Amino acid sequence: MKMAPCGMNRITIEDFQRMFNARPDEFPQEFRAAFGSINTAYRQPVQEEFEEYVLDIVKMINTGVVARSSDENFRAWEKGWGENLEELVSRGISVENLKPKYFRPNKFLRYNKSLVVTDNLSLEYDLFTLARQILFRKYLSPFDDIYEFGCGSCQNLLMLLHLFPHKKLVGLDWAAPSVEIAKLIAKHHSREIGGISFDMLDPPQEVILKPHSAVFTVHALEQIGNRYEKFLDYLVSSKASMILHYEPILEFYDENNLLDYLALVYSQKRNYLSGFWTALCRLRDQKKIEIIEARRPFLGGMIHEASVIAWRPLIDE
Repeated sequence: MKMAPCGMNRITIEDFQRMFNARPDEFPQEFRAAFGSINTAYRQPVQEEFEEYVLDIVKMINTGVVARSSDENFRAWEKGWGENLEELVSRGISVENLKPKYFRPNKFLRYNKSLVVTDNLSLEYDLFTLARQILFRKYLSPFDDIYEFGCGSCQNLLMLLHLFPHKKLVGLDWAAPSVEIAKLIAKHHSREIGGISFDMLDPPQEVILKPHSAVFTVHALEQIGNRYEKFLDYLVSSKASMILHYEPILEFYDENNLLDYLALVYSQKRNYLSGFWTALCRLRDQKKIEIIEARRPFLGGMIHEASVIAWRPLIDE
């Protein structure tokens, strides 16, 4: 395990256990080896760095580029996933070629309710990779059929392919390049991986989930703003036994915390997911769903961070 340089702290395996409410036995040896190969050292910012960070975020919020409609978001993602598809065709299937372009080198990180600085400029993506491995093992491993809605570049499907060699995987996305990427991965690895065109704003009712299956989204719902009701109704009426979200949840931010307030304003101006947690709580109170876990790990990138929500429908009970 790499040691933190003098004067710096380090995010540890024990920190990950705390953040994701995980047991030590949920971290197999290959995970520990991957974790040990990453430089997780960080330090607190000096005043000049903190002011630099705040000024950059405020300037970003006040630019016309941030404010986008859901339709504009969708067009941007189709273009982005198309670029990943081009790389796969020209360079082959690899984790690097599936990495979303929005992960850029950055020295700033949100961690444990604070802003921190790191010399590992890819630490955000490194930790995001580890977090997904934990969540997938913890919540998806009992199920034979796994569906990812908003599969994007299909990086999660590739990860699941290696984590769970015998499960059936399905990637669903409204963007045509995403469906093609899923098919390329399936062909390359000779695995049963489905790729289905699916619009979360208007779910096609002919797409029926298998009973006792698992569903998940990762940074996908954030793109649909407050237009999640039809998709939520679709999930509630499904036969899925586990629904996992790793998404920025605006209701979990603290308006009295400067970092959270900046993230909240940015998300609102960006027209990101809002009201989703409130809607889930309403369904819970109506005895239509069971919320298994809702947790904010306090880990994220420069602007905002994702939270964990796991639930299941109770329609037939």
